[in-house]
Amino acid sequence: MIEALEASTLAEHLRRSRWTYSLVNAGHILGIAVLVGALVPMHLQRLRGAAPLEGILRPYAMAGLALAMGCGALLFLAQGSDYLANPWFQAKIALLAAALAHAGWHLRAEVVPARAAIASLALWLMVLVAGRMIAFA
Repeated sequence: MIEALEASTLAEHLRRSRWTYSLVNAGHILGIAVLVGALVPMHLQRLRGAAPLEGILRPYAMAGLALAMGCGALLFLAQGSDYLANPWFQAKIALLAAALAHAGWHLRAEVVPARAAIASLALWLMVLVAGRMIAFA
């Protein structure tokens, strides 16, 4: 199945086009920046016992997540076999699943304790580190 994805016209274009791949990569990084830029102040406020910015910043966090995941999926298309063989990519996906599950719980919880904010920040930081390490494996 991965071979079929990598052989697609879109994957070929991403591999051959200097600009498209670069723009998709920049979109992935921008999405991460928006996500983290919204999550950090939200969670720091939660640690202080308040969360007045949560309603304002949550849509930005979700938009950043959508952009990062959409662009990440396109980047995966270009060289999925390489990514699947990379232990850092495997770790990133596992950590991302845990961070998303935690976020889903966070969205449904009536009361979110401070330790949940710490766990969320730690999970997203680990996703970032694992994602960055992909290039060095």
